[in-house]
Amino acid sequence: MEPNLPLPAINVFLVEDYAPIRDRLAALIGSVEGVKIVGVADEPDAAFAGIRASQPHVVIVDLQLKSGASGLTVLKWLRQHAPDAAALVLTNTIYPQMNALCFKLGARLVLDKSMEALRVRDAVIELAASRKQA
Repeated sequence: MEPNLPLPAINVFLVEDYAPIRDRLAALIGSVEGVKIVGVADEPDAAFAGIRASQPHVVIVDLQLKSGASGLTVLKWLRQHAPDAAALVLTNTIYPQMNALCFKLGARLVLDKSMEALRVRDAVIELAASRKQA
């Protein structure tokens, strides 16, 4: 493809239980041309159903979800049921062992929510660009 062509459409699903953060992420990511938020969920079962229905290219996952549920459950599920979806983890649970586990479960990127949240937008742009080159 030619470099001046627009990036291909990329569908994003958000798994985040705190509505203000979820809304801010949706606005941030949705500001990228061609990116569409296709669904949101605040716990694993809703995420599974939404991801099945929307078939997103990217799933952004928080590790601490509603009612004490874990985003690790979502990563495991993605690896089995939606392996083509790129998983990005954005969490406050950031330490080397957890990062390693997220990568082992298929995450492409793990970001610290308190310090690196704005990098999510760039990561989505990079994924869209890589889809353009494919």
